[in-house]
Amino acid sequence: MPLCIAGMHRSGTSMITSLLHACGLNLGPKKDFLPPDPNNPKGFWESRSFLRLNDAILKQLGGSWDHPPHTEAGWENEPSLGRLRKQAGKLICRLEGREPWGWKDPRNCLTLPLWRKLLPEIQVLICVRNPLAVAKSLWLRNGIPHPDSFDLWLTYNRRVLAAAPIESRLVTHCEAYLRDPHAELCRVLQWAGLAAPEDQVNQACQRIAPSLLHHRMTLDDLADAGASAELMRCYRDLCAEAAQPILS
Repeated sequence: MPLCIAGMHRSGTSMITSLLHACGLNLGPKKDFLPPDPNNPKGFWESRSFLRLNDAILKQLGGSWDHPPHTEAGWENEPSLGRLRKQAGKLICRLEGREPWGWKDPRNCLTLPLWRKLLPEIQVLICVRNPLAVAKSLWLRNGIPHPDSFDLWLTYNRRVLAAAPIESRLVTHCEAYLRDPHAELCRVLQWAGLAAPEDQVNQACQRIAPSLLHHRMTLDDLADAGASAELMRCYRDLCAEAAQPILS
C-alpha cells in the first residue's frame, strides 16, 4: 500500500523521507524531484508532479499552502475537482506495481481527503516538530510572523489528523532521529512494511546531520512564545502518539 508522507512545513519531512528512500521506498523518477536549495541543501525528496497537483487542488479550493482554504466535509467530491482527481489517478497509475512507493509533500496535510478517496487504504506518516522551531524556521525562510506560523501549524496538523484514521497513520517526531535514529527509523520501517537489511538502515542513519534540524525548542519555550492552549494540547497529543518525550 502506498505511503503518504505529511507534516507541517519545516518539520523534518525531507530528512525523514530521504531515510525511507535510502531504505527502499520508491519516490518515483529522480528527474521529477525538486532540486536542493539553500533551505534544503540535502534535497527535498519531493516529486514536482505531486507538489504541482497539490498546489492546483488548493488553488481550486481558493487557497494556497500558506493560506489553507476553508473547506467543508466532503470537499473532495466537488465536481469542480473532477479534472484534478483524474490527474491524481494518472499519477497513481504511474507508480502502481512499483511497490513500495510513496510521496512526500507537506501539503498532503490539507489535500489528504482527495488522495484517500482514490487510495482508501493509504498509510499516512505524519512528521511533527515543536511549533516554535517551525515558526523560527518559517520566519527565516518566508518572513512569516510567529503567530501566523502557529496558526498554520495547528491547521495542518488538525486537518491531517482528521483525515487520517488512527489505524492508518503513524506519527514520528523529528527529534527522535537525533536521540536514537536507528530505533525510530526501524519503528517507522516496520509499520510501513519496508524490509531493509541492517547495514542499509545503518547507512541511512549516517545521512542525519544535527545541523539539518536547527532551532531545537522545549515545551517551556513554546509556552513562553505565547502559544495557545489549543496548540499546546495538539502538540502534546502528537508527541504522545509518537511515543516521544516532550522537552520541557
